[in-house]
Amino acid sequence: MAVIGTIRKRSGLLIFLIGLSIVGFLVMDATNSQGSLLKGRKDTVGKVNGEKILYTDFSRKYEENLKNAEDQMRGQPMGDDQRNYVRTQTWTEMVNDIIFKKVYDKLGINVTGEEMSELATGENASQYIKNDQQFKNPQTGQFDPAQVRMYLTRLDQDPEGVEPGTVRKQWLKFETLLKQNQFQSKYTNLITKGLYVPTWMAEMTYNDQNRFADFKYVLLPYVDVNDADVKVSDDDIKKYLSDHSAKYKIEDETRKFQYVTFDIVPSSSDTARTIQSLEEKRAEFAKGEKPADDSVFVKLYSETAFDEVYYDKDKLFSPVKDSLFTRPVKSIVGPYIDGKMVKLAKISDRKMISDSVHVREISISFAGVKSQEDANVKFKLIDSIIRQVDTLKEDFGKFAAAYSDDQMGKMRGGDIGWVKQGEKEKYYNDMIFFRAQKGKLYRIPSQKENSIHLVQVVEDKPTKVGVQVSYFTKEIIPSPETERNIYGNATNFAADNQAEAKFREAAKKLNVKTVESVKKDEFQVQGLGSARELVKWAFNAKKGDVSSIYTIDKKHVVALLEQVRGAGLPEVDAVREQVKPEVVREKKFEMLSKKITDAKANSVDELASKLGKPVGDGTHVSFASPGLNNAFEPKVVATALASAKGKLSAPVKGNEGVYAVQTINVQEPAKQTDYSAYSFQMNQQLQGKSRYANEVQKKLSNVTDSRFDFF
Repeated sequence: MAVIGTIRKRSGLLIFLIGLSIVGFLVMDATNSQGSLLKGRKDTVGKVNGEKILYTDFSRKYEENLKNAEDQMRGQPMGDDQRNYVRTQTWTEMVNDIIFKKVYDKLGINVTGEEMSELATGENASQYIKNDQQFKNPQTGQFDPAQVRMYLTRLDQDPEGVEPGTVRKQWLKFETLLKQNQFQSKYTNLITKGLYVPTWMAEMTYNDQNRFADFKYVLLPYVDVNDADVKVSDDDIKKYLSDHSAKYKIEDETRKFQYVTFDIVPSSSDTARTIQSLEEKRAEFAKGEKPADDSVFVKLYSETAFDEVYYDKDKLFSPVKDSLFTRPVKSIVGPYIDGKMVKLAKISDRKMISDSVHVREISISFAGVKSQEDANVKFKLIDSIIRQVDTLKEDFGKFAAAYSDDQMGKMRGGDIGWVKQGEKEKYYNDMIFFRAQKGKLYRIPSQKENSIHLVQVVEDKPTKVGVQVSYFTKEIIPSPETERNIYGNATNFAADNQAEAKFREAAKKLNVKTVESVKKDEFQVQGLGSARELVKWAFNAKKGDVSSIYTIDKKHVVALLEQVRGAGLPEVDAVREQVKPEVVREKKFEMLSKKITDAKANSVDELASKLGKPVGDGTHVSFASPGLNNAFEPKVVATALASAKGKLSAPVKGNEGVYAVQTINVQEPAKQTDYSAYSFQMNQQLQGKSRYANEVQKKLSNVTDSRFDFF
């Protein structure tokens, strides 16, 4: 009871302590690096000049762009790399929208509704519109504004099976891009039209390019000083970095790390197991009497599709092809290993095949077809031609001349001559070489040409042996036991080598690789491919940290963070080997310059005598061609052109060594009255540089990228 009484007396303190504990727990959770309340509350992907890009807005825009990309891929699967690319493009698009909206507003650039109408349906329409096949006149092949206007009246008539509103959304997206392009075009034109090269600048350029100097010089090559005799300290490197900050300044922080991989690959037991699984079905595979039987078996059991093509020996790429041309038909060759697969190869058939076949065709184009009704008209025409030519045996040439959309073939009654193997699309090729009967008409679609060909084989000339092979294959994959063993090896390595020194020593026995530089927003890692989680680890870790295991593209990866490189000037350790040769050359310049100064010579000849060096000649050199004895020496040539005649120059830092120059003569250019050619040339160069205007605007903007917190 006494205890209860004491608790009651101190209940206020107890409540305070409990509350403090809860707050402490929340703060601890909020500051956790893997996921926190604070992090969970973030709603901003980035800022541009103080304007937020909200996560919700970014996600919505990303989903729109992703949907557009998927539509363009027409059902093909989209990988992580492609999604990352779309995400990066979305970020760039949103940043540019914010930056350039203010730029356009400030400059008074606008795009009116009348302009947009002209760009879409006018005679001076955008090239994006003019180049679109569906907006061209079917008869003339030329752009027809009426086709655009007709298309716009059908924006709400979506094709069957397409989500309602799709066509209108696609047009609005295109219209937005068209408008953005017009804004950009006006902005670029505004810059280029504002560029001007005054006459005095053109005259100066002319004079610089046409002034020539003759001079003598003494050269003290850098190689005269042994590198080992030049001492370089970290302070020397720091000073050099500071003096050359523009060259070495890092715009984005990066990380350098090493990594080792434990490849998830099959063992010898896995290979033996896969071979055994094929052997168990060998008898069933052998039972097939016809290629059709082999085709069914392959479809049911093989990981390689049945290929009906007959290959001659030059075109069959197989490690067992000699056996396929010598052993009897129906024989099975193997099992053998080909790459990652175990294979049984059955000779389904063998016959004489042709290098080329004589073909004629009627081509029915579907270009310009805008409705199902129009397409049905084409299909009815095709059915009619097949019935009259193939069934009623009417003249092929008459129908080709009347209906074929291939103008060259049309003039020859559809005869396109001899077609060689591989000249046509695969379905067309396989039909005329391996399935078609002479004289029979076949309907062959062409996605590439957006047409249907009615094809007839007229003649063939079999000249070589071809073999049709059915492959029963299985990929050799690691078993669960193998995968466990490999993961165990990776786990042991990571656990035993958490210290940097241990990692480096143990990694020597493995295949260790170094990633010199990876940025915070990157998804790709050299040698690994898409490895976003590893990049995020590198930016959350400290120098010398060893990672846990990351599984990336059939590899277990363990990494060591070697260097943390922040934005700005790099640390000495990060660039020592790169910068040291430059610092050595600076010191050599000081040493060699002192030799020239201490000689106290009044002429090149006197200096050469005192230093025991030959006198060199620079003849007829200029700013336009600053070469000297096969060396590029613009500073030396500039000194000769700027120095008074006969006076020995101060030491000049050249690319090959330290020079002392004495000008003999300077030939001044002839006076001109017209410098327009130089003005035009310089103006063209300036206009070429205007394409960097967008990048300049971005550099002038204050962009904060916080995508790392989300992706």
